[in-house]
Amino acid sequence: MISTDIKVFLTGGAGNTDPNLSLGGVTSATQAGETLHALFDYVTPEEAAAGDTEYRAVDVQNTHGSETLYGAVLYISSQTSSGQTSFEVAYDTGTQSVANENTAPSAPALTFSTASTKATGIVLGDMAAGVKKRVWVKWIVSAGAVKMLSDTAKFKIEGGVAA
Repeated sequence: MISTDIKVFLTGGAGNTDPNLSLGGVTSATQAGETLHALFDYVTPEEAAAGDTEYRAVDVQNTHGSETLYGAVLYISSQTSSGQTSFEVAYDTGTQSVANENTAPSAPALTFSTASTKATGIVLGDMAAGVKKRVWVKWIVSAGAVKMLSDTAKFKIEGGVAA
């Protein structure tokens, strides 16, 4: 197994290709991009002035043909580059969806985390070949934020394979 065997897909229906509609439900066939703005739209001046919190659901899948990723852990490997935004992640054991990007997922209740290391990350457990895990991403823009075109952040899934 190699790191490219772990892929991130949009949600919002099998045919969804719009990251803004990745709000839970059925896994999309479309892979999510690796940048913050491949998952979230740019913040409008009105959102920046007032502050904004948005959510996206993605499904992380082990696409290897036969190997299991043991002890998978989710954590933020790179927090946002802006001091006026932050990025959090949560593991959803279900497949809930939300009405819009400003609605927090609630059933089951999720615990969002800013864990930045594997040691402090969220345990996802073993991921056999083909298994998907639902991850919610929360992007928080502080009120009064200034425009920044290159805000970035990344989360990572790590685990081990059998020797």
